[in-house]
Amino acid sequence: MINKNHVEITIISWGATIVSLKYPDKFGRIADVVLGFDDLKSYTNPRINPFIGCVLGRCANRIKNGCIVIKGKTYQLTRNDLDKHHLHGGTKGFGQRLWDSYIDDCSVVMTYLSEDGEEGYPGALLSTVRFKLTPDNRLEIGIRATTTDFTIVNISHGSLFNLAGHDTGKKELIKHKISLNCDRWTFADYTDPIPTGSIRGVGGTIMDLRIPKFLENCIEKVPPGEGYDHNFCVTPNWHGGSTYVARAIHPESGRVLEIYSDQPGVQFYTGGRLLTDAASEIDSNIVVKQSNNLNREEDKEKTLTIDQMEQDAIAESPSFLLGKQSARYVKHCAFSIQPQNYPNAVNYSHFPCSILQPGEIYCHDLIYKFGIQLANYM
Repeated sequence: MINKNHVEITIISWGATIVSLKYPDKFGRIADVVLGFDDLKSYTNPRINPFIGCVLGRCANRIKNGCIVIKGKTYQLTRNDLDKHHLHGGTKGFGQRLWDSYIDDCSVVMTYLSEDGEEGYPGALLSTVRFKLTPDNRLEIGIRATTTDFTIVNISHGSLFNLAGHDTGKKELIKHKISLNCDRWTFADYTDPIPTGSIRGVGGTIMDLRIPKFLENCIEKVPPGEGYDHNFCVTPNWHGGSTYVARAIHPESGRVLEIYSDQPGVQFYTGGRLLTDAASEIDSNIVVKQSNNLNREEDKEKTLTIDQMEQDAIAESPSFLLGKQSARYVKHCAFSIQPQNYPNAVNYSHFPCSILQPGEIYCHDLIYKFGIQLANYM
């Protein structure tokens, strides 16, 4: 999709993924501002692609221990977050599925039928995602879903942005100025990202991003120093509908991104887990278990040799993720702002309800608005 202002967006049907998003800066120089890969093989490999640019579902974010209870019945979902929690729909969530697609006037429409029991979820879920690029530089993402049984639904989109250019790394990311329209956050202990159920005010804390802040002044102050990966509570507007959620600006290029949504929360993530999620695969011929038979001296020598080879392989493993156009994606090289329901909402009665019933329609209207700021007035 391309408009008269030279905003160009490329989407593929694998995971309904945005693979490229280009638009000019204040000098007219066009750059791609989302992380991605050059080939489909990388997108389809979940060990390399940790939810980059794709739809997040059937339930975005984390569910504690992957366990949910709906109408008195317990369901065990896939545990794909450190083998402990359920994250972004599981190992084969919406971002690792092939969606049907078609063109509808000026929109691209993606649909996917998630079968009953997929990743442990009850009920079949039919989801539709409509992408529309408008003349005023808005990417409108309309998400709808219906179900055959009581289930949980929380769908968002996971594009990772760097407004200086996808390949400019942490050096440019920390120059971004970020503001969130959020006066509270769902408290989580830094040792576990799952919310405790407590909702706290952001005032006087590192979580207060109501006034724009440069990431270089706060990203390493978030305990335990890994940057932001937290859910904030969006301050609602009085008339309902879509609400202003967040604003990001890269002053040197002048590129501005504003986000609007009708969801109660937003996950703000600064890429601290990028390399952890996309762990490098070490040659399986090197990483082997120690021999069960250590009685003979030669077995001991072989084991010591294997251990040393394993240590060398780990030491030499790359500290970056190889992206499109040979870009090296490092830790804290991009940010993601994902409007959604609160994490683990199904297990807290005072969190917004995430259960969808048969006959109901799940709706999420998400808007990315791209602009240019010619001068810094702040």
